[in-house]
Amino acid sequence: MKTGVMPVGHLSETQVRSVLLAATAPPPLRNARPWRFQCTPDSIELYADPLTTGTDSEQRERLLDCGAALLNLRLAIKAQGSHADVQLFPSAGRPDLLAVVRPQGYETIAPLDGELVAAIADRQSNRRPFTAAVVPAAVQRQLRRAAEVERAWLATITAEQVPQLREIMRHTEVPPATPGPGGGTDLDLEPDRLVVVIGSLRDTALARFQAGQAMQRVLLTATAAGLSAALSSQAMAVPATRRELRQLLGGGLWPQIMLRLGHGTAVPSLAPTQLEDVVISDEHPFPASRPDGVARRGFR
Repeated sequence: MKTGVMPVGHLSETQVRSVLLAATAPPPLRNARPWRFQCTPDSIELYADPLTTGTDSEQRERLLDCGAALLNLRLAIKAQGSHADVQLFPSAGRPDLLAVVRPQGYETIAPLDGELVAAIADRQSNRRPFTAAVVPAAVQRQLRRAAEVERAWLATITAEQVPQLREIMRHTEVPPATPGPGGGTDLDLEPDRLVVVIGSLRDTALARFQAGQAMQRVLLTATAAGLSAALSSQAMAVPATRRELRQLLGGGLWPQIMLRLGHGTAVPSLAPTQLEDVVISDEHPFPASRPDGVARRGFR
């Protein structure tokens, strides 16, 4: 029986509700929140919406979003004084089951991770123009390290690369991402602005999922440092422009997401997710078919 929010391990129902609210906090790259959670007596399972259709870019963004949710879940479990034992892609027959997280034993959260947990509620995408204030080199090193902790890489777009990046963006055949609160362009590309790309050495589902965790750790690190962030996947949406961006970065990394980081004005907070909409239960099951009636691959 699917029971919705319930005690998991030694976490109480209240604690489980708290960690799930943290897990569902990241603003998704698209309007839909592609994650679903199911509680069992000893674990929290993370599922992605296993649509059989959609572009490669949409599938990549789905994994990035779910990776961000997993990173928040891991941190929030630590904040409850528990160790989060994580198993990624635990079942080859269930491609929609991305992770099983078991709160086990006890763990004291490190001060740095405590700062990231505090930043979860404040992390918003900000597409308003940023000021000309420079991001300190020490903060840039923290951002780079944050990506590496999650087995990804952060590459900084240099002033010399900006003209080439502008050309790549200009040739993108998809429209810019919908502006968020305050409007703004997809990316304000200026030589003195900090634009980074989070990439992976491989372009597998696992690498993309890990890149999503890296993306969220970078964004929380930026938020804790008082920075705003705008996300762009526009250059990754078309295979040809993604290959161009990969070559711009030296050919060794597969670009997964681009970020503009800096100092911006505050944007309104998003309405919190209703857990009942994303936690699997008898009242709110994860349907085995899409709205158009096509069966979901791997769902049973």
